[in-house]
This record gives sequence, structure tokens and C-alpha cells, in this order.
Amino acid sequence: MLTDKELAGLVQAARLYYEDGLTQAQVAAKIGVSRPQVSKMLAHAREAGIVHIEIRPPVAGDAELLKLLQQRFGIKGGIVLPHAQREALLRETSEYLAGELRYEKNIGLGWGYTLGEIAGKMASAGGLKGSGKIFPLIGRTAIPNRGYRVNELALLLAGGTREAFRLEAEAFPGSREARDAMEDTPDYRQALSLWQDTTAALVEIRAYPGVPDEATALRFEDALERQQAVGSLLSYYFNVRGEFISGAGDFAVRVPLKTLGQLPKVVAIGLTAGSKAVLGALRTGLVTHIVVTEDIARKILQK
Repeated sequence: MLTDKELAGLVQAARLYYEDGLTQAQVAAKIGVSRPQVSKMLAHAREAGIVHIEIRPPVAGDAELLKLLQQRFGIKGGIVLPHAQREALLRETSEYLAGELRYEKNIGLGWGYTLGEIAGKMASAGGLKGSGKIFPLIGRTAIPNRGYRVNELALLLAGGTREAFRLEAEAFPGSREARDAMEDTPDYRQALSLWQDTTAALVEIRAYPGVPDEATALRFEDALERQQAVGSLLSYYFNVRGEFISGAGDFAVRVPLKTLGQLPKVVAIGLTAGSKAVLGALRTGLVTHIVVTEDIARKILQK
């Protein structure tokens, strides 16, 4: 049984985190405890009924196919969309994400053509509702498509209610020395801090080979072909078994795999990647929530 003082402490921590939009580290500093202790306090607040979190995805999708994907791959949720014109798929995905991510405080972003289109649609509706931070999980690139301008994506999704952060480091340094120099900058240290506090990641699954090419020849030479890469997310390449492929020249600036694997929520958009790439992504164990079409879901479940 909690004392009145303990209950008051839980209420204070919950208000600072959920209502005022502070990070767990900021809450810890304000009330004079450690960050892990704040995490425990927030969990206790939910258990005690002080905090109620309700997620209402506005579109239901194919619940049976999603259930089968959850059973097979151990994912927590997502949506399986019926076959439709691209515009309808983008709209329904945007509506799903608006509900799924609304209460997430620290959202990290990947890149991709589809993600750029979705960000544009959500921006036209005022961005992602709620409070908190939005920031890139990967460095910037010269690829002209908006879906690869991660700093712009963060601004689009932040709307008028969230705080957007930039990452100025190049995604693909040409050498280890360039990567080491970049890691010593305030820009990168800020990114590391944000990545460690991420509560949800929004990424896109890309097929391999695909367009645009993400400097793969320089980074991997022929390793992707030899090890039969089928796709990537955040420019981490994998085969259909979900095994990641390393390259001797891969010095990419992005959230570390270990950190990504510890995130409570990784929402992966797989609308255009194809069944092999989505299957490989699910087998990596990183994805907790998937967005796919019915035909891709059925092909995956048949494999």
C-alpha cells in the first residue's frame, strides 16, 4: 500500500512527464531522483490507476491478418490495410500513425519516399498531435527527395505542438577518421542523448536493390549481393532471414542497433517494400508495429 507521500510523488512525476512534456531525465532533475527511478515511478503510476493511456487507432484494417502476424513474429501491433489506390493507403496510414504515436513523448524518425509523403499529409493536418520531441535517427544526405531530408520531416511532423530537433551530421562519412571527428561534435552528442530517450521510432522498410542508392558500393562493396540482402531500414541492410550485413566501409551516422533494439516501439512502414523485405525486417526482431497491405501480409504468412 502506497503512502500519501508516495502517491503525491507519483502524481507529480506523471504530471511533469505526461502533461508538461518533460523527458524522464528532466523529471529526475526536477524532483531529485535518478532517471531509472522516474521510469519506475511512471510504471507505478499506471499500475495504481493514476495514469490511463488509451490508444484509439482511427482505422481498423484487417484484424485477423494482423493477429496472425503478431503470433508468428511476436510484434505488438500495427495495421494491415486493404488493397487501395496509393492516395487512400497514405491517408489511412497517416490516420493510423496519428493515433498510434499521439502519446509518445520522444519520437525518432527514419527516412524513405513513402515516409516523406506521409509526413506531408500529416503536416497538412497540423502535424502529429500531442507534446514532446521529434528528431532524426539518421544523418542528413544529399538525396533531393523530401523523404530523405530528415530534418525537414521532423519539422513537418512536429507541427505547432512538438519540438523538432536537427541532426546536421552527414549520414555517410567517407572514412573512419571523418566519422570519429563527427562523434566529437555537440551536434552528435545531442543526437546520442535524444536517441537514448526515444520512446518510439517511425521508420520505413526499403527493398534492396532500390532507388535511391544509399552509397552501398562505397560502404559494402559486394557484400550485399554475396549475402543476399533483401532490404533495409535506417540504412541497416539485412537478408530474408533477418540477419544484418556489415560493410568494411560502412561508417553511417544513425542510431546504434543496440539502442534501436531496446526501444519500446518501432513502427515500420512496409507499404512499397515487397514481401521479402518486410519478411526480413520482421525477422530482425527490431519491429514492434508494422504497416503493410493485405497482399504483402498474405505473401509473408505463406512463406
